[in-house]
Formats: sequence, C-alpha cells, structure tokens
Amino acid sequence: MLRLVSKYRPELLTDTYKHIAEQFEMKGNLKKAEHYYVEAKMWTSAMSMYRQLEKWEDAKRVAKVHGGKSSFEKVVLAQANATFKESGAEAGAKLLAKHGLIETAIDYAVEHSNFQHAFDLAQHSAKHKLPDIHLKKALTLEDDEQFKLAEDEFILAGKPKEAIDMYVHQRDWTSAMRIAEAYCRDGMKDVMVHHAKDLVDQGNLEGAENLFVQAGKPEMAVQAYSAKRQVNEAIRVCKKHCPHMLGDVVDSYDQAPGGGPAPMQSLDEVLDAAKIYEETGNYSRAIDTYLSVDDSSSANGDRLEEVWENAVRLAMKYAQERYNDIVATVAKRLKLIKRFEAAAELYKEIDAVREAVNCYIAGEVWDKARQVAQHQCPEMVRVVEDRFKNDLVSKGDGDELIRKTGDIDSALDMYARGGDWDKCLQLAEKKSPKMLPHYLVQFCKILVNKGEKLQACQELLRYGPPGEQSNFQLYQLIAADLLGLDDTSGASVLRDMLMKLLTKAAGSVPTPKALAEDRRPVGVQFHKTLLAAHFYTVRERLREQHKGTEIIARITVSLCRYCAEFPMDRAFYEAGMDCKTAGLVNMAFFFLNRFLDIADAIDDPENAQIDNTDFMGTDIPDPYGVDLPEEPFISGQQVEDIRDWVLGWSMDQSVQQKLDVRQCDKCKAEVYIAGLVCSACNHTHEPCVVSGYPVLKKTRVECTNCKAAANRDSWNTWLQTFKMCPWCNSPQNALWS
Repeated sequence: MLRLVSKYRPELLTDTYKHIAEQFEMKGNLKKAEHYYVEAKMWTSAMSMYRQLEKWEDAKRVAKVHGGKSSFEKVVLAQANATFKESGAEAGAKLLAKHGLIETAIDYAVEHSNFQHAFDLAQHSAKHKLPDIHLKKALTLEDDEQFKLAEDEFILAGKPKEAIDMYVHQRDWTSAMRIAEAYCRDGMKDVMVHHAKDLVDQGNLEGAENLFVQAGKPEMAVQAYSAKRQVNEAIRVCKKHCPHMLGDVVDSYDQAPGGGPAPMQSLDEVLDAAKIYEETGNYSRAIDTYLSVDDSSSANGDRLEEVWENAVRLAMKYAQERYNDIVATVAKRLKLIKRFEAAAELYKEIDAVREAVNCYIAGEVWDKARQVAQHQCPEMVRVVEDRFKNDLVSKGDGDELIRKTGDIDSALDMYARGGDWDKCLQLAEKKSPKMLPHYLVQFCKILVNKGEKLQACQELLRYGPPGEQSNFQLYQLIAADLLGLDDTSGASVLRDMLMKLLTKAAGSVPTPKALAEDRRPVGVQFHKTLLAAHFYTVRERLREQHKGTEIIARITVSLCRYCAEFPMDRAFYEAGMDCKTAGLVNMAFFFLNRFLDIADAIDDPENAQIDNTDFMGTDIPDPYGVDLPEEPFISGQQVEDIRDWVLGWSMDQSVQQKLDVRQCDKCKAEVYIAGLVCSACNHTHEPCVVSGYPVLKKTRVECTNCKAAANRDSWNTWLQTFKMCPWCNSPQNALWS
C-alpha cells in the first residue's frame, strides 16, 4: 500500500504514515507506531505517546535523537514533575541532577519551596546559585509574614536593602533602621525619609520635621508644612535650613499644588503670607495679598478694616502709582461691611467728595456730612438735609423730626405709614388740627376693614367725627354694625359719636324735634340713627338697674319706628318679648305676629308675604321698604315657641285684636299709641327722650338745659335712678306738676 501511495498519490504519503502509526499505537505495537510517526515527520507524536504511557526512557530517547538537547531536557523536566507527584520534590530534583540539569533542578526545588534540597544541590554543584536561593526563600518568608526569618535570608542573600524595604513596608522603623545601621548605612536616610512621610500622614508634622532634617531633607519638611497650609511652620523651617525656598513657599499659597486655584486659606494664613512679602520687600505682592481678604474671610469688621488699612499704608509708602485705585477699592469694601465713616475718610483722601458725603449719610454721621457738603460740595447740602429728614421718618422718631426740621406734615405721614396711629392723631390734634380729620378718617377706614368698628367709633368720638358728607358712608357702616350686634354696649358709643357729629353741625345739642326738622344732609342722614342708638342706650341702662319693665317695653316698641337702622326681625322680636314681659299681651301679639311673618320671609324670601294691615296708620316703616336681614336674629325652637304663643293668643277672647291707641292732641282722633304722626291730621309729636313715645301736651316736661321734651311719668322714672337728662347728661330734678 505504501508503495502504491508513494507512486500514485505522494501527497497523501504523510497522512498514510500517520494513519498507520495511529493503528499500531491502538494495537499497542509502540515500536511500529514510533517508526511510522517518524516516517511521517511527527516524532513529537511518538514522544507524546511514550510520555502519556510514562515510558520516560523511550520518550527521552526519541526527544534526544530527533529534537536535540532542548527537547530532551523538556522530557526530563516533565518526568521530574511526574516523579514529584509520585515521590516528592526531592526525588524529582535528583532525577534532574542525574541528567546533569543542576540549575534546572535547583530552580525546580525552589519553585516547589524545597529550599533545603536546593541548598544541597547548590552547595555541591552550583554555589553561585546560593544567594539567589536565599533571596527567593526570603521573599517566600516575607509573603508568609515570617519577617525575622525573611530578614536573615535577605542578609545571607546579600540584599540588606530588600530587608530594609520589607520593614519599611511594614512600618517597622526600628528594625529597618537596625538593618540599615548594620549592613547599609546609606539606607539610613531613606528609612528616616520614609518614617517621616508616615508621620506626615499621621499628622505628626513636628516629628516628621525632625526626621527630614536628620536625613538632610529639610525641603521635604517645608513641602509637608506647605501641603498642610501651615505657612508659619514652613517659613520657620525655610529660614533655619533652606532660606532659598522662602519666596517659593509664600508663592505656593497663591495656587494649589496642581497649579489650579488656591485652596481656601484662613485669614491668619493670608496675613502671614502678606507679612512675608512685606518683609522680603515684595510690596506690590503684599498689597495684593492684603486685598485678597474680603468680607467672606471674617465676620470681624474691625479685623477686616485693619487688614485693608495695611494695603493703603503700603500703597502710600511704596506704590504711589496705585494709591488712588487701592483707596477706592478699600473704601468700597468698607461700605460693604457698613464701615461708612471709615470709607468716607478714605474718599476724602482722594478728593472723592460726593462719595464721602454719601458715606457719611449712609453712616448717619450727619454733622460731618453737612460740614463736607457745605465746604466742598454745596450741591449736596440739600441732599444731606432731605436724607436726614427721611432717616428720621424711617426710624419713626417724630419728635426728633419736628425738633430738628419742624416738618409736622412729614411726621404725621411717618406715623400713619408706620401704623402708629395714636401718635399720629395726638400730634395732629396738638400741632395740625386741619390735618386731623384726614388721618382720623384714614385710621377709621382701616379699623372698619379689619372689622374693628367699635374702636373706629371710639376714635371718632375721641377726636370728633369730621362733618364732610364724603365720610357719611363710613359712619353708616359703623352704625349698621354696632346696632346689629348682640352686645348692645356699642350703641352707647355710637350715640355719643353721632351726637357729637350733629351737635358740631348745629352748634349746640339739638333736641329730637330739631333733628327731625333739620334738612341738612347730616341731619337727614343720621337723626334716625342717633335716636335709635339713644333709645338702645336708655333701654340698656334701665335694664342694668332692673327698673321699669313697662317703660322698657315702650322704648322697644318705639325702636320699631327705626327698624330700618338695624335688623328688622330683631326690632319686632324684642318689642314683642318686652311687651310680653310687661304684661302688654295685645301689643306682644301684634309685634310677635309681625316677627313670625318676617322670620318666614327670611327663611323663604321667594315666597315672602308680609301683611301690613295691622300696622297701617302707624309710623312703623312698611316691611317692603326695609331690607330683610341675611341671617335671622333667632331660629329653631325659639321661633316655634313664639308661634305657639301667637296661635294661643289669637284664640284667646281676652286678648284684644288691635294695637293700643290714644287720642291725637290736635284732632282727637284715635291713633296708634306709639306713633309720632297722626294718621288723620298729620300732626307731629316730639318723641319722649326717655321712652320714645309721643310727648303729650298734658304730660309734657323738658330738660332745663337742652330743652329736650319727655312725658312726665317716664322722665321721673328715669331721674329717680340717674339724676340727669338722658339726652344731654345735665343734672336734672323730677317734675311733678
């Protein structure tokens, strides 16, 4: 077959040899297999075959014959590895030595940490390998952290530097120095330097400095202090050991180690650097360093001012060309920290007079501001005075403003804008009566908007309500609120305020009759409101004294005449209840019945129907001419109780189904008992200032002071308790005839 292949398919001859070799290898005929592998130029396959079968002698033979010394040694090394697995490292090393591979055997032993066998081999056959073995053993011991044994091996290997490095790495400075002193004195300085660097990392710069200096490396101490931004220490070391570095050290504070912007320095560090520049004569740099301090460097204004003054001082002595710019810069900075007077003084130094005046103004140094303005900048005189006035206004110091400037109007405006209305009104009352109404009305409008209408009324009473018609709406708002409150104490204040308003207009206290006849806007607008407030007040004073239930009922009935001035349902409810209390059941029936109609109308305004037949011919306002209250005065069970009473009275034969009447003084016709106007002849009666009922001729009395009229029985009932006219408050006596 080989002959045919060789003759006809020579390109397949190698593959054929290989195939035949593999067949013989499979059959176990290794010699034949070897022969054909070699013929196929695949002797390595033959060698691998023997190695796999651990036929080491055949493998070595094939390798030596066909591959040479290198291949032979590889097979021997592979055999040694196999021997190591079976019999240990020493057996493997002996095999290598047997074949003359001493160094390979030594390396092999070392690789497998069989250092004693390696030493034995080297001692007998390769002494030059001993230091290398000691070194490798030392490294192994170092990895195992057996540092003392490793040290011995490093010394035996002649490598004390490696032992020193080992202890340096372990930060065992004592051991490192011991070895350096014994075996490598040149390494002592290196140990000191490494030890010093370690102390720097620990923050012990003083200890590090001593070691750096002992090692002859003071510049490294300087660098350490510089890195920690300890400029004073760095400069101290420079001055003592390396003065040539002084300028560089100070300059280093202007930039970070990498050349970027300087890290944040403390104020003391900056000042130390500036002082060094100053001491070394670098005045321009010293000025810039002092100016590098800004208001973020310190909250101590005195310190900042002192630092910046150093820049001015140096500029004045050593940098005249920069003086004006530096002074202007420092002055601006002093303004920023509100050292206005110091800034003004600097501006004066460079003839910046206007800026100096403005700084004096800002610092409220008014005397100096006036002095500089008058002598050096006349156009600023008016500015100073205006700002002085504005300052007093802003501080709310009206007394000082008036004392210094006499400007009462500004003081009034200042108090008003500051909300100090007491001072404003008191000042206006004393110093500027013409302006009092203006500020009084302003204040009262504010109080009304805040819902404090009682206080507004009290202020009007205290200072007198201005009579201008433009203020009437304000008074109406106050009156409507005070007359509508459950607490009727405000009615007394309202009465006195309106009395003051109408008295001011009339020149004297007007009687109710005079009020009714007054056709001026103030009289037309407020005479009914005043009478309502008056009768509220009289009624409450009688109630407080628990006097006269019948006269109280009369007053409440009379108040129905003025029900347009306060909630209408309240007027009829109170009239009915007071009549019921006084035993005037028929009157109570009509007023409470009207109250129920109003209550139903409030509850359902779309279907409101109030029958006014019963009150025709009275001077009580038509219910359709008066606005219904938005909220009822009472509700719920109280209303239902009243409804039951009215229903019961309507079926009670003893209750008269009509209002009480009297005869008109003029035409003798029967008219509503509390009506002031006769429905038959239109004769008008004065209201009694106690009860509100019409004053009748036969019972008429009047106040000896204000001439206000009253019915004798009501007058005497009042005077028995209060001894004074209810209208003008003058002392009066009872009148019996």
